[in-house]
Amino acid sequence: MPKLPDFQSDEELIAWFDSHDTADYMDDMEAVDQEFPVARSIFPTSPVDLRLRTDFLEAIETLAQRRGIPYQLLLQHWLHEKLTQEAPDLVAG
Repeated sequence: MPKLPDFQSDEELIAWFDSHDTADYMDDMEAVDQEFPVARSIFPTSPVDLRLRTDFLEAIETLAQRRGIPYQLLLQHWLHEKLTQEAPDLVAG
């Protein structure tokens, strides 16, 4: 099992967790009993018919399962991330 790296700052820790799957590090993490409120913004959605390569969809579904989220949410996250990079003026929140 790999060990979590030592982080020099909160920003470094956040960047690492945003870009890594933490499944292999669960044994190295400390359990926390603290609860905190999570505010979710609800944006209107529209269904999209999108044809994907079967192996891409399988990989996306597997990765989403590892992260414990629906694959549609993972795709939305990736699309938001890319749109924020490419056209930040066109993307809300």
